[in-house]
Amino acid sequence: MTEHSIATIEQAIRDALYAIRPSAVGLAGDADLMQEADLDSIGVMDLVMEIEDRLDLSIPVETLAEARTINGLRAGISQLTGSPS
Repeated sequence: MTEHSIATIEQAIRDALYAIRPSAVGLAGDADLMQEADLDSIGVMDLVMEIEDRLDLSIPVETLAEARTINGLRAGISQLTGSPS
C-alpha cells in the first residue's frame, strides 16, 4: 500500500467531504462527521468512496467504526498506509 503524507490524507478527506457536503468545508478536525457534517450512513459511505478514489486505497469498516472525526479518520488512514501520524 502506498504511503501518503498526513497533509495529503487530510486534504483528500476534506476534498471528499466538500464533494459530498460543501457546507462542511470549514469543519474543525475534531468535529463529529455524522452530527456536525450532517452525514447519515449513506453519506459516510459516499465519503469513504470519495476518499478511497482520491488516495487509491480501500478503507476497512473497522477504520470507519473507530473514526468519527476528520482527525480520527486521518489517523486511521495513516495507520493503514504506514504513514507516520
